[in-house]
Amino acid sequence: MERGSLQARHERLAQLVPVTMSVSSARDRLLPVVPALGSLFPDAGLTRGSIIGCQGPAAVSIALAAVAGASAAGSWLAVVGLPTLGLCAAREVGVALERLVMVADTTDLGEAVWANMLAALIDGFDLVLVRGAAQLRSGSARRLQARLQARGGVLVVVGDPGQFACDLIISAHAGRWEGLGDGTGRLVQRRLTVSASGRRMARARQAEVWLPGPQGGIEAASGPAVSGPAGTGPAGTGPAGTAAVAFRWTG
Repeated sequence: MERGSLQARHERLAQLVPVTMSVSSARDRLLPVVPALGSLFPDAGLTRGSIIGCQGPAAVSIALAAVAGASAAGSWLAVVGLPTLGLCAAREVGVALERLVMVADTTDLGEAVWANMLAALIDGFDLVLVRGAAQLRSGSARRLQARLQARGGVLVVVGDPGQFACDLIISAHAGRWEGLGDGTGRLVQRRLTVSASGRRMARARQAEVWLPGPQGGIEAASGPAVSGPAGTGPAGTGPAGTAAVAFRWTG
C-alpha cells in the first residue's frame, strides 16, 4: 500500500516536471519592463534574444523606458552611439547608472570595428541600446542577431534599424507637454501615445503614458489629453520653456 502510494507520487511528480520546466523557461527568457509599458509587449516583458526598434521623435526616451525595468532589476546596460544621452533623465526613468556603460563616440569607427564592438557587448551585457545600426551590412547584422539569440541578450535600436530584423517596433506619437499657464508655471510632464507592432502580434497595441511624469519617470496616463499643439505644451509655449526641458530631458 505504501509502495503503491510512493509510486503514485512519483508519477504525479513526473507529470509536473514538464509544466514547471515550461513555466521556469518562460520566466527565465523574459526581462522585466516597467508597468506603464507592459501591455505593449507580447509577454509583458523583454524576450531574451529579441531586437526592439524605437522610433519617432521621442525614440531615445522610449528606449530608456523600455530597458529601465530590467536595469533596475539588476541587468547591465551598454549604450552605443548616444553621446548626448542625459544621465539625469536616464536615472529618473529608472535606469541604474551603476550598471550603465557608455560607448559615446562611434563616428570614426569602420563597419568591421562597429560589428566587433557590438559582438563584444552582446557577449557581456543583458541589454545593448544602440543608435547608428544602419551602417552595418546585412551579413554583419545576421551574425550579430544570431549571436544575440545564442547569448540571450536584448538589443534596443534607436532610429533606423538598418539590416536588423526587429521583433517589435515601438513608436511614440502626439507628444504634449503640460504645466504652463498664461505666462506662469513651468513644463512638468509630457503625455505620449505609444504604439507597438511586431511579428508575434496580431494587431498593433497602444498605451498612453507620461514620459517624463511629474516625478521624472514614466507613468501610465488616464483621462483626456490637454489641448495644445503636438510636441509642445499648451498654446503659448515659448522657446525658453522648450530649451529648459531639452536641457533636462533628451530624446
